[in-house]
Amino acid sequence: MNYTCIASGYSSPASTKFGRYCRPHVAQLRRHGAIGQTGITKAELKAYGRIVSARLEKNRDKPLLTQLEARWGVVQTYAATVRDEARSKPIVRYRREAAVETLRIGKNVNARDVIETVLAMYVMQDQEPRRFKSDQAFKTQLVRRVRGLTRLNADAWTDAKTGKRKLVYRDLSQRTVIIMGGWIAEALGPAGIMFARLERKDHEKEQQALLAFRQTLDDIE
Repeated sequence: MNYTCIASGYSSPASTKFGRYCRPHVAQLRRHGAIGQTGITKAELKAYGRIVSARLEKNRDKPLLTQLEARWGVVQTYAATVRDEARSKPIVRYRREAAVETLRIGKNVNARDVIETVLAMYVMQDQEPRRFKSDQAFKTQLVRRVRGLTRLNADAWTDAKTGKRKLVYRDLSQRTVIIMGGWIAEALGPAGIMFARLERKDHEKEQQALLAFRQTLDDIE
């Protein structure tokens, strides 16, 4: 018996005999973390990156950035341990892939760039919660944006119609992404949540001040 795709509004055949989704939805689930989820672009994240950068600059006299860099360093150390373990004995392939990918990022991307990207994703999630279909979708996009900080994860090709060179990032397996996303979230997620709360609090203060100003104008005789 062949099943049909269970995604709402679709009746295409499932990708395998006992599969739940058709091939396009299987690819979307692997690439973006959820059915209906679309990729978070660099342009979308740019404004939130500026917010994070400004707050880090505001707190430059505090050990915040140093501590965040240290936490990212712990992730690198753990990834190196997993990689070395894989060289001496069999381990789950997805853990090894996650370790290798994490170390590649650590070697080729400035720690602050990683930190700002991760924190920006958390601020975006707080301000645009509907942009993410699920927690797994968020973590998948988190990993994609961090991986996007280096072109070592991409293949270049030429568009025959425009003649322009384009980049296509190589997808990791869903299980590898889950592991990487968990490592990153554990290390930098608490700071991301705090940054999101502070930004929301500042926004609420601005709104209250604006309302008070308008009330003052209304009271003028």
